[in-house]
Amino acid sequence: MDRIGFFGGCFNPITIAHMILIKQVIERENLAKVYFVPMGDWYPKKNLISLEHRKKMLELAFEEEEKLDILDISNKDQKTHAIDTFQKIDTQFPNAERFFIMGTDNYEKMKTWKDQEKLKKYQYIILDRNAGNTKDISATLVREKIKKQENFEDLVPKQIINYMKENNLYK
Repeated sequence: MDRIGFFGGCFNPITIAHMILIKQVIERENLAKVYFVPMGDWYPKKNLISLEHRKKMLELAFEEEEKLDILDISNKDQKTHAIDTFQKIDTQFPNAERFFIMGTDNYEKMKTWKDQEKLKKYQYIILDRNAGNTKDISATLVREKIKKQENFEDLVPKQIINYMKENNLYK
């Protein structure tokens, strides 16, 4: 049975911290694959660009990564809850050992989520964004640097830099 991880988030944009942490998780947890599950456009986050741009950046970032992929199951415009997403994943991957990957911040918020009791049955891998050499890298920092016209290229996968510039993202 394959061990597969599912990493939900906005990825607004994906950063090298995401890539480093996920590669460490794949190695440590012996995962066959990790699917990034981007939130839909309905998600109430300031400066959230369209799902289409965020998915394209993920695709570009994963071009040379055979263990990383995108699972596009979020409803683009209608709010979906974690339990809905988890149940869709259960249906699509019934023969896999499934792990839901999230940061400590989201894990702590889970007690306020819809159907929190049902969420307890799932297996989680919790990432501490403040650990190691990725603690100072965030999507927020990338967006701030772009707005200030500062160099951000060491914070994102090199494959998405031109895409971000060509599409005037985060300006």
